[in-house]
Amino acid sequence: MPALETLDGALPADLLGARIFAGDILIFRQLPALRSLCRTIDEMVRAGLGDEDPERAETRLAPDLFLARVRALRSQVRADKALLRQIGEAVAQTGLPPEDTYFDGLQLRLVPSNASHQARRIMPLAPHRDSWGSNIPQQINWWTPLYPLARTRSIVMFPDYWSRPIENSSAAWDYHELKRRMAEGRAEGYPVLPVATVPLEPEDGLAIVIEPGDLLCFSAAHLHGSVADASFITRFSLETRSVSASHVRAGLGAPNLDGQAPRVTPEWFERIEDGASLSSIF
Repeated sequence: MPALETLDGALPADLLGARIFAGDILIFRQLPALRSLCRTIDEMVRAGLGDEDPERAETRLAPDLFLARVRALRSQVRADKALLRQIGEAVAQTGLPPEDTYFDGLQLRLVPSNASHQARRIMPLAPHRDSWGSNIPQQINWWTPLYPLARTRSIVMFPDYWSRPIENSSAAWDYHELKRRMAEGRAEGYPVLPVATVPLEPEDGLAIVIEPGDLLCFSAAHLHGSVADASFITRFSLETRSVSASHVRAGLGAPNLDGQAPRVTPEWFERIEDGASLSSIF
């Protein structure tokens, strides 16, 4: 059974990789760079939503206006290289050196409580392994809440499936097809990501409750999803994914139990300091 451990300091990069690719789930507590990043994005969210209580903005904004502002905020965060550098600094504080680490960008994620305020990419995600999409066994996921969590409003891990395959839609999911449809403006009918096709309930998993400033770290091969409740409180979180060149060269990586997607996607990942692509070494 994978271990869940909270850490107050960094790990050597090789040990971090070995633990993550063995299935351990790590929480790095109160990283200075992450706390600073959360403060910056909190200010952006309050300004972007026009609300000093962002978690409850969905109760005051009409769905169309709420979603328009959320989409603008997500694009703003994704495009801001200074924010990406800050999350890179936070990851470096866990033990992964910047010159060795490739990232796929910083994402602001929201999960509204009310279904009327949800939309594609702005909703709870069904259980999935990120590795079903990327096919990169060295991929590490990083996740942090922007505001306090509840077990009914968080990310949910399914560690029992670390060593158990599960039926899923990865064989029918093609990133190149999604990209083509996005370029043509008709992606709505194509799945955002491959998901488990066996029903799972949040109660079957482990809801992770950490504080803003804590950084959750787990292998992309872990089955996970998200859950919303009826509190009318929106969950805000930040996430990124990384691949370390040293892990690739050492042959470290998580097992592939059930992924069948046809593509490998190293082009998603770039080194922050110079924009070098993971494709050059993968």
